Formats: sequence, C-alpha cells, structure tokens
Amino acid sequence: MDAFDNSDEGIGQVFESIIQQTGLTGDQFFAQLQPMDGDLATIQNFNCLRNQRAPSSVPEYCINNIVFQLGASHTLWNISSAIFSHHIGDPSNMLDCGAWQHLEALGFAAHKAIQKKDFTLMVNQMERIFEALLCYCLMVKLDLNLGKLGEERLKLPADRWNSTVDEVYDSYCTSRARRDAVEAKNTKLSNTLLLLHDFSTVVEAKRSMKAGDVGRLMLIWKKWSFMCQSLNGLTHYATYLPRSVLLLDCILPLSMRKYLRNNLLISPSGRADHFLPKDNWLEIQNYWLKHFFNKGGQGTQVEQLRKIYSLNIFTVSIS
Repeated sequence: MDAFDNSDEGIGQVFESIIQQTGLTGDQFFAQLQPMDGDLATIQNFNCLRNQRAPSSVPEYCINNIVFQLGASHTLWNISSAIFSHHIGDPSNMLDCGAWQHLEALGFAAHKAIQKKDFTLMVNQMERIFEALLCYCLMVKLDLNLGKLGEERLKLPADRWNSTVDEVYDSYCTSRARRDAVEAKNTKLSNTLLLLHDFSTVVEAKRSMKAGDVGRLMLIWKKWSFMCQSLNGLTHYATYLPRSVLLLDCILPLSMRKYLRNNLLISPSGRADHFLPKDNWLEIQNYWLKHFFNKGGQGTQVEQLRKIYSLNIFTVSIS
C-alpha cells in the first residue's frame, strides 16, 4: 500500500487500510489489542506520536491498543554490530589483541569485517572467530599444537572426548572462569573469555533462528536485554528490547504470547532447518522490487511492480 512518510498521515492510512480489509468498525478496531510488526525506527516514531496524544480518554486518540514487536533480523544485525565493534580492537596497534587479530589469522582483512550493507558477512565472521576459539581451547586441553596436526584425523574414545568438552566448558565458558581471570589480573585471558561469551550469543541466535527454535531465541533476547544496558550504540534497544521480551514472556495472555513468538520466524520453502525471520524475508522482497525498478529503465511503472512483480517474486527466486 502507499503511505505517506509523515507519521500522522502514514499511520492513519495503515489503520484505515486494516479496518477496510478486516471489516471492523473504528470502535471495534481500537477496542481490541492489535499486535503489529515494525523495526526500531517505526516503533520509536509510533511511541512519539502516542506520547504527544496523551493523556486522552478517547481510544482513537490515545491508540494504547497497538502493540509493536521487534523484528528478529534487525535485532540480530544491530546488536551483533555493537558487540563486534566493542571487541574488534585497534588494527593499527599490533599490541592490541582484539578480534581483528583473529580475523587476520583466519585470512580475512579486518577492515572489511564491519560493513553497514553486509550484516550477513559480519555475523559469519563472528561465527568463524567463535569456532576458531573453541577449537583452540580444545587443543589446549588435549595438549596439541598445529605442528602435531596432520591430514589424519585424531581418534579419541567417547568418554575422553566427553570429559574434554566438559573441561573446556568449565574452564573457558562459565561465569566463574571469567571471574577467575579478572581476579588473576590476566587481561588477555579475561578479554578473550568475554569475546567468546558475547560471540556465542550471536552464533546461538543465528542458529536458533535457522532451526526455527523460538525458545532458544527468547533466551538470547533475555541475555541481550541486560547486555544492551552497557554496550555503546544500543541506547534505544536497551529500552525497547526488554519491553518486547516482557510482552512475549509475561504480560500478554498465554495464547497471544505463543502466537506472537511463533510469528517471528517463517520457512518460505516449508523445509526443516530453513527458517528465517519474517523481517528478513520482507527485506529480500524489497531487494527484488528495487532490482526490477532499477533495471527496468525510466519507463518502469511502480503500479505494475506492485501488482504483478511483487506477487511473483517468490516464484522467480525459487526457480
């Protein structure tokens, strides 16, 4: 639908369109809870508009029945960007032991890691660093070094492998391990363990979304609700993410909470382990619309893109 960028007119057009499509009257629409999706900027604009109308006893004016929930992809992208920026370090200082050292060791240029237009690449680099650190921790516990590794795979009994994994977790992945590193004043180990913990939340969020496991994703959102309070650049997420977590976990009725949580992720192809956030899917559709518009020349009609192309983007992308 077409909507003005102006906050008042745009939101009014959205509400009017929903009322026409659902067949509800204005009184019925504003008397019921209306959950909606939106990115952080949309939620901020809406709350600003609502605050300007308060106090008001008229439901159509106070619009307190509208509830927004954050998109999973935008939340992942923005929080992972803040975490990566916090741990990247200073590539110009060779004594700095930030995440850029790990990227360089893995053969990736550190200055290309954080790019505003390629969040997927950034998250993948964080996942590579996390896996490399875990591999190094296992090698330390097994008393191995790169010189001893060859093409032949190392064979271990199952009980020793399980005990080694437990030792690695207790020594490097627990809050007690991080606290002991701080008390021992081992700065490098402390920073590395913090990096390992923070990157693990991003990797877990990415994999839980792909698996369609909303429960695991909500656990990560609860962790991020606390982490956002101290990370730079997440001032607004420090407020809105805890609100979303409380709505989806405590405040709303049980059936509504279950519906909205499962509405965060979709599987367009219907295959298992091929889920993605709904806002990510919409971004893909917008990309194809922009692609067709930019490649169509000056005579491209927006109405044709909206009524013909937008309905068939999924078929074209699958084929």
